[in-house]
Amino acid sequence: MTQKPMYARTLYILLVSVLLAACSQQDHIYKIGVSQCSVGIWRSKVNNEMLAAQHLFDQDVDVDIVDCYDQSDDQIRQIDSLVAAGIDLLVVAPNDYKIAPALKRAKDKGIPIVLFDRMVDSDDFTAFIGGSNVAIGELAANYATQIAAESEGHNVLEIAALQNTSPARERHQGFETVMKQHPEVNYRCIISNWDDNDTRNILKKEIEEGRIPDAVFCHSDFMALGAHHAVAETGMEQKIKIIGVDGLPNEGIEYVQKGWLAGTCVYPTHGEEIVRLALDILNGKPYERINYLNILLITPQNAGMIARYANEMKNQSEDLVVIQEKLDNYFGLYHVQTKIIWASVLLIVLLVVAVAVTWLAVKQIRTAHRKQKALNKEQTRFYTNASHQLKTPLTLIAGPIKELIEKGSLKGKDRELLEIVGRNVSQLEALVTDVLSFRREVQSTISDTTVASAGSPGRAKDIVLENHLEMLNQDDTDELPNILIVEDNDDMRRYLRTLLADRFYVLEASDGQSGLRLARESVPDLVVSDVMMPVMDGLQLCKQLKENFITSHIPVILLTARSEERQQMEGYESGADAYLTKPFSAEVLVSRICNLLASRRQLRQLFNSREGMGLSASAAINSATPAPPEVKVTTQDRLFIDQLKEAVMGNMANPNLKMDELGEQLGISRVQLYRKVKTLTGLSPVELLRQMRLQRALTLLNSTTKTVAEIAFDVGFNSPSYFSNCFKKQFGKLPMEMRMK
Repeated sequence: MTQKPMYARTLYILLVSVLLAACSQQDHIYKIGVSQCSVGIWRSKVNNEMLAAQHLFDQDVDVDIVDCYDQSDDQIRQIDSLVAAGIDLLVVAPNDYKIAPALKRAKDKGIPIVLFDRMVDSDDFTAFIGGSNVAIGELAANYATQIAAESEGHNVLEIAALQNTSPARERHQGFETVMKQHPEVNYRCIISNWDDNDTRNILKKEIEEGRIPDAVFCHSDFMALGAHHAVAETGMEQKIKIIGVDGLPNEGIEYVQKGWLAGTCVYPTHGEEIVRLALDILNGKPYERINYLNILLITPQNAGMIARYANEMKNQSEDLVVIQEKLDNYFGLYHVQTKIIWASVLLIVLLVVAVAVTWLAVKQIRTAHRKQKALNKEQTRFYTNASHQLKTPLTLIAGPIKELIEKGSLKGKDRELLEIVGRNVSQLEALVTDVLSFRREVQSTISDTTVASAGSPGRAKDIVLENHLEMLNQDDTDELPNILIVEDNDDMRRYLRTLLADRFYVLEASDGQSGLRLARESVPDLVVSDVMMPVMDGLQLCKQLKENFITSHIPVILLTARSEERQQMEGYESGADAYLTKPFSAEVLVSRICNLLASRRQLRQLFNSREGMGLSASAAINSATPAPPEVKVTTQDRLFIDQLKEAVMGNMANPNLKMDELGEQLGISRVQLYRKVKTLTGLSPVELLRQMRLQRALTLLNSTTKTVAEIAFDVGFNSPSYFSNCFKKQFGKLPMEMRMK
């Protein structure tokens, strides 16, 4: 194994150092994921306090809050998603007890869990923080008994929320415990939703049926507002006193100030304490597992003072949020600028590395190219010597044997043996010639493609094959029709090649996709394809060949073991020209190929039957001369001929028009242009261009008064004399003789 150059190793070390330096600039930020169970003013206040607390502590904190909108299944998915996102700590306000398995999954992954506001029937949490709902129930109960004692009926009604959450159960538990200590009070409890309208309907029904309470305890200020509406609608505002829970500005506190409620228990938010507890856990500091926040009863006597304090706190919190947003913007801009600086440094380093690697690659390619050229010279010398050393003995053997056979001096068995030797010597001589010629051709191709295929041996083989196929498609090797065999079975492919190699030049592909690529590049005269193949089957191959502008004219014979009529119809619907079922007769296959190729020759006559390309393809095809039954003139073929004529007519006056330019205008290569035009018209593009120029000249002679020289220049001839010679070869007379006629 070769050792890396010292400068390359130095570049790698520098690159790693830059990356490490860039990473060290970023301090660790604790990610705290918060899963809220619902929405509302109380929860919005908690959320804002947690967000504001992100910048209150020395440690950088990123708080991400999601809400399940009272849907436990959604909260379970959100918890799993937060854990998967890589949070450091999970804060949860449980919607109900169903989420316990999600908490266990988070705990099993080592994520600390802080519950706030609500508990679950599980020990899978790290700490709890929030107001004591039992204490809130007790505080409300003591206030309710005081109100009841001052009235005549001593009736107390608790409208409790659904008991599927810890706040509802614990508030009821605390309230009921105190009520049991006061037997003189007539206490009743009715379960309601966390809904003001449901609470309103319950209390209104109680009043209408004569069960009028002196004090009503509702589990939230929102429910208490519904109770107030019931009291107002029945005219019992002076009789019934209502107690709520939450004590928020613009809600419970304001309701007490307006006299709608007799009191409300403050259920503390303190989002900053939640973040503080989370950081203590993450930093390994001491902490209490159960943390109860202070509660407070708001009455008409202290509501004004508390309202002022709450508004001041609210304004300070809003100001803190604004400051936080500005800080976020400043820090964001700072981080962006820092990243840009380090990215620029990294880009410079990468550019240096890229330049160094490119220089090394160029140097290696040049070295390899020099070595390849030297190797080519050695191989050329070898094949030259081999040709001489092999052909000379073969000539000395073949010559005497031929003379002995022609003299006829040997008879019987000796003559038969000599004839056998003669035939095999001839075959050996032909084989040696073919092998040497092929090797020289491959060697030349490899020389041309060495640099292009450097570092990719498999691709080099493909390029050799592609270039070899392209050379076989030039003007000097088009005597034999090209047949493309597409077959995934190696034995079947070899058998087909054996059948066809004597009459045609055979190309091969092992699947439909490779066959399509070869067909587009080499434009064969005919395709023989199996139907069932990997990557791309024969039906899809046939369909794409017929739809392609370059290959639409190529006849396709499909071979398959499927013999049902419906399956054969699929083959013809895909555009196949013939469909043979296995096992097939070799003679039938060869005969079908010959018929289809003959039909193509008839198609050439059809295109040439109306004064060459003087007519458009559609006019020639739709003329009085009918197309042979074997000929399929596709829309793509018509379009190609029309576009070819249009391209030629548009460039006819250009005497320097090249086939590459014509092919580029049509969107195909020179080889593809040659094969397509040759197949459809029997003429090379150069011959076709000359014929169209002469046909155009004949039209101008009969329809204008231009001179012969002017007409020659109009149709792209540089020399009027050369034009006259070509004209006479085409039409048998000189241009002036045709005009005089």
